[in-house]
Amino acid sequence: MRRRIAIAVALMLFSACGGGSTSPSPTPALNLAGTWTGSWQFVTSGATVVDTVTATLTQTGTTVSGTWTSESGATGQISNLAAQASVSGSLTISQPTLTGPTCTATTSVSGTASASSIDLTLPQIPASGVCQWGSSMQFSLHK
Repeated sequence: MRRRIAIAVALMLFSACGGGSTSPSPTPALNLAGTWTGSWQFVTSGATVVDTVTATLTQTGTTVSGTWTSESGATGQISNLAAQASVSGSLTISQPTLTGPTCTATTSVSGTASASSIDLTLPQIPASGVCQWGSSMQFSLHK
């Protein structure tokens, strides 16, 4: 009799647990495709510079890429940005200098995104010859 009760209790516990494991649902990708406007902010020679930026992004699945332009003439690409709330990828900057040559650099970016905003922070880009990059670079984009 005790054995039957023990088996019955074991079966009830097993069925109450569902008999298997469930994994959490994946976070759905954000839709980051479209035209975004905002600012590119950085510090140079002790002064904070804020430039107006427009970015055009396309999205394939969860990967976002595109181009950006600023009012000052700088341009670039955004590549392999994950379409999630916590984003990372890479960013290229091509910026003409006052003396003529164009400086170009590619760096990693990280930040946050939602359906209406993307905020990216760039690490310090090392100086190279006439290319002296600003510090504390940030992109703040809005739809």
